[in-house]
Amino acid sequence: MKKVLLIAPMSSVHERFNRINIEVLKSLGYELHVAANFECGSTEDLRYHARYKNLLEEEGIIVHQIPFFRSSLIKNIKAIQVCKKLFSKECFDMIHVHTETGGFITRIALLHNTQTRLIYTPHGMSFYKGSSLKSWFFYYPIEKWICKRSSANLAMNQEEFAVLKNYHSSTAYFVHGVGLDINKISNQQVNLIQKRQELEIPEDAFLILSIGELNKNKNHEIVLRALAKMKDLNWYYLICGEGSLKQHLEAVALSLGVSNQVLLAGYRRDIPQIIKVADLFIFPSFHEGLPVSLMEAMAGGLPIICSKIRGNVDLITEGEGGYLCPPESIEAFYKALVTLRFNKGLIEHMGQNNLNRIQDFTQEKVANELEKIYKEVLYDEEESFN
Repeated sequence: MKKVLLIAPMSSVHERFNRINIEVLKSLGYELHVAANFECGSTEDLRYHARYKNLLEEEGIIVHQIPFFRSSLIKNIKAIQVCKKLFSKECFDMIHVHTETGGFITRIALLHNTQTRLIYTPHGMSFYKGSSLKSWFFYYPIEKWICKRSSANLAMNQEEFAVLKNYHSSTAYFVHGVGLDINKISNQQVNLIQKRQELEIPEDAFLILSIGELNKNKNHEIVLRALAKMKDLNWYYLICGEGSLKQHLEAVALSLGVSNQVLLAGYRRDIPQIIKVADLFIFPSFHEGLPVSLMEAMAGGLPIICSKIRGNVDLITEGEGGYLCPPESIEAFYKALVTLRFNKGLIEHMGQNNLNRIQDFTQEKVANELEKIYKEVLYDEEESFN
């Protein structure tokens, strides 16, 4: 029996992005292992990680704790050592690693291992069109080094696919995201009045939704500044996510006079229900891979206003599913908001276009793509000659 490991720095990556990978590998009959840091975060996070770990083990998956840190090589020295011991002990036939941090650490741990086949999914490379020369100078060679050892490198947007083909065309694959359960969102039945009461949002208010960490990259402040220019005040801006910029965003909203209409809801586990009671999704990030939250909003039939960056442009066509704005332009976001605010017909038209477009990113499509890649990498001789 083939022995396969899925590895990511945080357990949330597996839970949010790797469900289809897990299902495909289980269906192929491989002995499946999952590794991540299940012991980080708040007390509530730890309880949630423990529940997720138990669910994996109940499915017959072997779980390994790795003390990953997100962005510190020094702090990850122990993680490298733990990975080396794990790889040596288990002798995996294949490892599929996710994120740059996971890829870099796994690549170091595999330096003297020439038997295990490696698959790498970056989930958004740190260099991108419009990023600094420093980012290109530092991250481009690191990514190239990670990819050089891999049997397959998986891109989820066209910009990164071009980079991977430039690294090594024979190992570059394009995958339509992480596999979205469209029906879970599009068929969601929600009582709008009750849900809005729960969120403390008036029934007749125009609800603008964002999902993402409260950090610089997610760029929520640009939306606050665009909304502050709106003459109509019957809107609410709901942001689902946690992060270091919470107090800063609260202060900005207060200074702009819109604090009563801005709700920072924290991390939510009822996103499908919230999407169904929103009127518009706005996503102003500076960089992404292929954003799941944007795809979820599309599956909910929402029109989109988003930044014109990789990932977003793979999903949204200007004027069809929404509007693409330069991430630093308050005026562009403001104009897009004004255009959609009172145009119910356009909102419905764009929402329907997004429902049609998102059909290319279903669980079934991604599962078929991943199954083909896994079989090619593991090269089952018996299947190859049949």
